Amino acid sequence: MIYIHKALPLVISPLGLLVALLLLGIFLRRFWPFYLVLIFTLIFSWPPTARLIWRNLESTYPYQPIDRVEQADAVVVLSGMLGMFETEYGHVAEWGGAADRFFAGIDLIQAGKADKLIFTRGQMPWSDGPPEGEVLRLKALNMGVPEANILLTGKAANTADEAIQVKTLLQQEGLKHIILVTSSFHMPRSKRLFDHAGINNVAYPTDFQANATTNWLDMIPSAQAFSATSSGLREYIGRMYYWLRF
Repeated sequence: MIYIHKALPLVISPLGLLVALLLLGIFLRRFWPFYLVLIFTLIFSWPPTARLIWRNLESTYPYQPIDRVEQADAVVVLSGMLGMFETEYGHVAEWGGAADRFFAGIDLIQAGKADKLIFTRGQMPWSDGPPEGEVLRLKALNMGVPEANILLTGKAANTADEAIQVKTLLQQEGLKHIILVTSSFHMPRSKRLFDHAGINNVAYPTDFQANATTNWLDMIPSAQAFSATSSGLREYIGRMYYWLRF
């Protein structure tokens, strides 16, 4: 199932649409599909398109100050912020775009919003590197979080697995109420899954990616905007996938 979940957005995506139109034009020997490729390429790579998508994705869970977050038993930080690559010295982890998840979790603990900090052992089936939570645990220790206050779940390949693993850990530890930390755009489907698992949780969104400022350069199509549009539409597909399941 995880392979279908990861592969589907690659097919139903801006790139997938453009490739399909190109193949259609070649098959029909007509020019109109190629005109559509040009039009859609400009639309998908136009920065205002990407900005509109991301503002909508993050509108449900806007920024909130830590002092407004209610107390809980634990802070749960979802995986998805590290990139693993293999070197001659072993596997090396580097921060990805969602690194704010980790630091938001640390901030909540340091603010006294909970005693326990939970990391999920996120790991794809095809990965031979260490689970993400194990790396994050070491980083949290280096930042002064006591070892006794850090908990790790079992391995999880996606957000649905994380919800299941977190519930199991909470039952084992006798914890009932959590602060759920993940990217703002990722929070709607994450919270839906955690609610479905019967976990009492309050959302703390972070990692905001919608660009609030604009200038004349935002009118020029770019590969960066195309990538942002693609990843935004991929998140919509992910939400639809879980809405249909639950």
